[in-house]
Amino acid sequence: MTADFQGKVAFITGAARGRGRSHAVRFAEEGADIIAVDLCEQIDSVAYPMATPEDLDETVNLVEKTGRRIVAEQADVRDFERLKAVVAGGVPGAGGLGGDLSPVAASVRGAEGGGRQTSQSSRT
Repeated sequence: MTADFQGKVAFITGAARGRGRSHAVRFAEEGADIIAVDLCEQIDSVAYPMATPEDLDETVNLVEKTGRRIVAEQADVRDFERLKAVVAGGVPGAGGLGGDLSPVAASVRGAEGGGRQTSQSSRT
């Protein structure tokens, strides 16, 4: 295992399960500390069960098993101010991202297959 991301902080959305979780764990295995967010609530227009707080807790456990630090928060990627606040808090002892948080994009696919995408850009 290499430490390509030693001393870095990775910001992962959708971190409670699936690709988000796998990316959080992989970045941690490569040496990064993690800032992880997930909504952990059901959205009415989404036909499948969405992630839960317990799913996010499991991501925390898996990252901690790698020996890296993680801050995990429930946050909606459509709420850019909330995302900036989570990133600004950073990982204790490791700091924040130290750069731009741009762009932020979220896509939620409904049962009919239609989606709504939002995107914002800002400096932190």
